[in-house]
Amino acid sequence: MPGQPESTPADVDEVLDPEPGPLEPRRSAPPRQRSAIESAADGVVDLGIRVATPFVRFGWNTARGIGRRLGVSDAVERQVGRALDSDAAARTTERVLETPAANQVWDTVLESEQAQKLVERVAEAPEVRSAITSQGLGLLEDVRQTARRAARRADDELERLVRKALRRPARGQRPVFAGGATRLLAIGMDAAILSGILMLIAAVVSALLNAVFSLGGDNTTAAIAFGALAWWLSAGVYLGIFWILAERTPGMTFMALRISTIRGARVGPRQDLKRLIGFALALIPLGLGFLGILTNERRRGWHDRFADTEVLYADPELDSGLPGWVLQPGTRPAPGPARWSGHGDG
Repeated sequence: MPGQPESTPADVDEVLDPEPGPLEPRRSAPPRQRSAIESAADGVVDLGIRVATPFVRFGWNTARGIGRRLGVSDAVERQVGRALDSDAAARTTERVLETPAANQVWDTVLESEQAQKLVERVAEAPEVRSAITSQGLGLLEDVRQTARRAARRADDELERLVRKALRRPARGQRPVFAGGATRLLAIGMDAAILSGILMLIAAVVSALLNAVFSLGGDNTTAAIAFGALAWWLSAGVYLGIFWILAERTPGMTFMALRISTIRGARVGPRQDLKRLIGFALALIPLGLGFLGILTNERRRGWHDRFADTEVLYADPELDSGLPGWVLQPGTRPAPGPARWSGHGDG
């Protein structure tokens, strides 16, 4: 511009491309001293806030009390409740929960170490374990009671059909003697238990023999014959041990049955042995020896008559009202007498 000295190229280069040199630390400016007027203004503001706060609080409380008396608060609460219960609020909530951000938050929370520790603590809590155990035992008890009721109804129906075929009068009341359906279910459970035990033993023995010896050839027939013989011998030992020690097998316990003498006394080991022999003899003629359970007044088969024994119902809740019921020592009494209506529950 006219009147100003022209810049030389050297001056431009010096400004645009200065020679790099050492950087000096920036010195902070000293704090500015507050004036007396500013300090006085701050004091006045603080004093005004302190003086006005009680009046503001009093005014707020007064307005809220008036609103409650006039029903404004209840109206607001009702309107808020209606808004939250509306379909629009539900749809908005669903849209918020279905957003990627919400899913990411849930994934982060569930994958966190704190969430895992919380789940472990809840699972290990004694109250939770006790509740789970109680639920499991309650379910088992319901299944058992349902099976017992159904089996006793089947006993009555089966005996009614047999008596009708034999032109005998129907019973007026369910007897305390166990019927054919319940006893068949009990022996079926015992057979399943015994078969499971023998299959496990056979698998272990077979594995050991194959590991020690190399068995060649077709041994299927011999294995089947040996297995059948072992099963029947094991069944005899199984029944004998449980009859002697507990007067009932696991299957009889599940169906609430017990063995007794015809006089109501405990069955001795000699009678249990005679009963086992009679059981085998009743099987020989294609099971016809058990037909007396359906035709005999005391529901006794060959093995029962051979050993002077009988099988009785033993559930206090279902059978305590039956004629001839005797409460076993150590058995809890029923809450009330059982009633029988011909073909209903026991």
